[in-house]
Amino acid sequence: MKFIAKNIAKKLATTGGVPLLLVLSLTMCSEDVLDKQPLGTLTDETFYKTDKDFDAATLAPYSTMLNLTYEQFGSGLWNGFLKPDDDVQHRDPNDAMDVFNWTPGNNNFGWVWANAYKGIARANTVLDQLPKATALADAKKPRYEAEAKFMRAWWYFLLATNWGEVPILTTVPGSVEETMVGNSKPGEVWDLIESDLKFASTNLPANYGSEKGRANKWTAQALLGKVQVYRAQWFKTPAKYADAITNLQAVVNSGAYKLTANYGDNFDEKKENNEESLFEVQDTEGDNINSWGTTDTGGRAGHAWTIYVSPSCYYGSGGTCAPKSWGEGYGQIDITPSLVKEFEPSDPRRYYTMYSQGEVYDPTGSTVKFDSTWSRTGHTPAKYNRPWDPNRFPNNWSQNNLRLIRYADVLLLLAEAKLLGNNDVAGAAALVNQVRARARTTPVPAEAKITGTLADVPATGSPAAWHKQYLQHERRVELATEWDYRYEDLVRWHRAGLINIKTDVQFGYPESNTNWKETYLLKPIPQSEIDLNANLKQNPGY
Repeated sequence: MKFIAKNIAKKLATTGGVPLLLVLSLTMCSEDVLDKQPLGTLTDETFYKTDKDFDAATLAPYSTMLNLTYEQFGSGLWNGFLKPDDDVQHRDPNDAMDVFNWTPGNNNFGWVWANAYKGIARANTVLDQLPKATALADAKKPRYEAEAKFMRAWWYFLLATNWGEVPILTTVPGSVEETMVGNSKPGEVWDLIESDLKFASTNLPANYGSEKGRANKWTAQALLGKVQVYRAQWFKTPAKYADAITNLQAVVNSGAYKLTANYGDNFDEKKENNEESLFEVQDTEGDNINSWGTTDTGGRAGHAWTIYVSPSCYYGSGGTCAPKSWGEGYGQIDITPSLVKEFEPSDPRRYYTMYSQGEVYDPTGSTVKFDSTWSRTGHTPAKYNRPWDPNRFPNNWSQNNLRLIRYADVLLLLAEAKLLGNNDVAGAAALVNQVRARARTTPVPAEAKITGTLADVPATGSPAAWHKQYLQHERRVELATEWDYRYEDLVRWHRAGLINIKTDVQFGYPESNTNWKETYLLKPIPQSEIDLNANLKQNPGY
């Protein structure tokens, strides 16, 4: 992306920082002043005209994603979405998010909800402006429409899986009254997501050449297949598995992606946008590949992942901490004992997922090794932080891209769809064993203490039992501590009757198991939204 396009995208990204109600109020009260054409300023009348304009404008919904992943104290995405699950636990045993003390007033939920609708508004702006762009060749419009619809679908999928029947907006509201949209009907938002992704997968290019970071047709088709697996389970509609197989198999058959030879390459800052990655947050600012710009507050386009995962010290440890722990990150998240036990002794993925006793964590001084007393559980997450970089600046801030859709996830989703949709145990096993074969050959140092050779899973058994013993295990160890996978997996499997979260899941703290109830299959709609919109109803149980 050229420099001018980056700057235009950055300016566009900043326009969503003021609440819509305030923008509309100011506009209505000052029409005599604001109806004059500003000089030297980008407006709807002067901007949405050319390829260059829409190339920049379609970056705005992507740029909004940076708001989710950059926050100094871990509000929003990290606090509300990385946990709670049974893979990680907060170092503070009284953490409200971890022990399911969820309330509508929690700012973590409000932050993600607000940014999701901001991303949707920016996608809708592109869609509203495209028909008016008479100077833009008609043949070029489907690509921009497809890209905006992909991003709108991505944001709505985030909303639907966390809040359920959320309000639907498909155009930019022209008045305060038009923002007062109530909850959608059951399945309605999922219909929109599928429709948008079908259009995107048909009209997006297969790749963008040297420009990385934009969604292509395979990104859209992979997400569509994932949505259909979720929908089959959320609503117990097994016919959706057939649709999912069609779309996920198309990604596999395309040959556009493959598993990296080394599992750890998927979390290495020097190996971003590799052959396994279908979609990732472009955290690095100003590189020569692609930049989504900055956060809406002007912050640098990275993320504060390390405030959670750096080796540090646990709450109430009495000061037993890793060297320079508070300067290099706050280490607020530990690996749960149940995740430690989930890994087979022969699985090299354990080394790339967590730090354990005696393992080197500071590459600048090989004698500095992880001490289990630095973590409440004896282990801390290592993904995106192995090897640890003590020279990162700011030390608790990372520019390592977060991988959102990996080819391994595509293979495991396809295995699940074949298993539950077609009772195809052998077909599911073949796909799972591809993922295990890569894990088996991933090199690890002797200090990792991996013993034996990771074996293939069997290709026989009842589908339900095989799912519980092998598929669920494989998704957990392959995708542990990544993006939104674990709790979303637990929710969809519970809804499908494949597990019972209350009895089958061991969270990090006993209070989490005690407090969990079906209310927490959905998150509370932010109270601030309920207060502003009388048509919006709170999710049951809050």
